[in-house]
Amino acid sequence: MAALINFLLQFKEIVVALIAVFGVVIPYLIQRNKEYKLKLAEQKIAAYSEFLRDFTETAVLIEHGEEVDGKVADRQRILARNQILLYGSDDVIKAYDKWVIFTDNGGKAGSDEDVALFGSLLLKIRQDIVGVTKVTVNEISNLNPFNRG
Repeated sequence: MAALINFLLQFKEIVVALIAVFGVVIPYLIQRNKEYKLKLAEQKIAAYSEFLRDFTETAVLIEHGEEVDGKVADRQRILARNQILLYGSDDVIKAYDKWVIFTDNGGKAGSDEDVALFGSLLLKIRQDIVGVTKVTVNEISNLNPFNRG
């Protein structure tokens, strides 16, 4: 009987110690997870901003009949796409892929399909940053510089 009481007392001490450890570890892990998500969100916003900045600069050059070729322009486009590759959600990468395939297959820039595909990309970027959104592809298409200029 004494052995059983001794075991229960030790067991109680172990349980109390575990509760204390988990009381410290769990909040720490939750905080670390929040910090990680915040940092990732900041990186996503920076990546998407760079991609859209590069896209906008290219669109302005095209609208004014200026050259968009050259080593520096190519490097900027590739670096912006690399950021999408690193930080973009699967849905963003898939939407980008559909848009690029359309273009690579001779799709006309500024056509209804091009505007819709790019709008879908913009919508996926928005969803990746803000989560659920009530904005539709049709509503977001007005932000496409080839659609509105």
